[in-house]
Amino acid sequence: MSGQEKRKLTRREFLETASAAAGVAACGSAAQGAQTSGAGGMKYRRLGRTGLKISEIGLGCASGLRSRQLGETLFNRYREELPAIVHKLLEHGGNFVATSASYHDTEEILGRALKGRRKEAYIFTASGAKTPEKIIAECERSLQRFQTDVIDGYFCHGGWREEFLEAAGKLKQQGKIRFIGESIHVPAKHRPQVEAGVLDFLLQPYNYMNLAKWTEQTDRPGTEDLLKLCRKKDVGVMVIKPMTGHFVPNWAKNADDPKVSKLLGELKEFGKANLYQAFLMWVLKNPNVSCAIVGFNAVNDVVDDCQAVGRKLTRRHERLLEQYAAAATADYCRMCETCAASCPAGLPIADILRYRMYYQNYGHRADAREYYAALGCGRQADACIACGACEKACPNGLAVMAKLREAHQILA
Repeated sequence: MSGQEKRKLTRREFLETASAAAGVAACGSAAQGAQTSGAGGMKYRRLGRTGLKISEIGLGCASGLRSRQLGETLFNRYREELPAIVHKLLEHGGNFVATSASYHDTEEILGRALKGRRKEAYIFTASGAKTPEKIIAECERSLQRFQTDVIDGYFCHGGWREEFLEAAGKLKQQGKIRFIGESIHVPAKHRPQVEAGVLDFLLQPYNYMNLAKWTEQTDRPGTEDLLKLCRKKDVGVMVIKPMTGHFVPNWAKNADDPKVSKLLGELKEFGKANLYQAFLMWVLKNPNVSCAIVGFNAVNDVVDDCQAVGRKLTRRHERLLEQYAAAATADYCRMCETCAASCPAGLPIADILRYRMYYQNYGHRADAREYYAALGCGRQADACIACGACEKACPNGLAVMAKLREAHQILA
């Protein structure tokens, strides 16, 4: 039996075809997960009050950052392959791309890739500018790069700013953007904007790591409650980091742990492509999710990951993901910020650990150091007084102080 045949057999073993619900709710607080079918077996869900029927899986461009940090050769290879990735996604029924003005030249590359095919894809991009004037100017540049007259979804990147709402309102009146959103890592920080009714959609991390038992009291309810609130308020939910941004636990440190050793054996049998499909199926089984934004690194990733659409996990593999989450949880900060109030030094602990993760687990080394330097004196990890209050407050049992020390060593 060939390797390809073995791979197909493994996939059939763990995937079960699910019958998709037909029809899409017309208005109000309809489920994000109402589905319709399209090319390549793709399913579509309603993006909240926007009324857009978007594919369950679409393209995000943060992976380009990783390619950049792995070296010029790989970064250029990613940039060269990105148009083919877009075209393969369209071929499989995907109908949206999401990036940011700060993600290098991805807007220009996507604009060229969509030339002559603009009607086949919705465009989502972001601004991190601070003033209304700069936000409007940045949007104008994004329109030029995309070679389009309108951006379908324009979102505030890296934390909500009233200045963004002011600028986006003007841009919407001018017909240059259609819908307004935001991207934040912490569920609680979305709630004021969702409650106020100023958002049409939002981007929120959500992935299998929510299965880790230590998160049951804090992290999982916070995220799940946000998704339910979005459904109630008819705000579309675009999931970022559906695979934890391809977070890779540092298994080498825990290789002697029998639990980890057993899990690694099972994962080897599972297969990398099947594992990533399982991550996506876990996200898409939630009816309050509109779509998953995936950072495809290559054309083959599109083919593999799109096979997660319209399928569901067996109970055996749900248990495997639970074990994976439990084994990885001690190295994964969920940015819940529960520790923040306990720190007498007022350190932005979640940000520091996020930059550590960018450096260590994602490979975004230059960016991680740049972000860390921007924190400034007195807000970096060397200001930690080692009181241990953060570790007592952490609901996930992380060795926070050790991670802060390590962060400063690699980022300073």
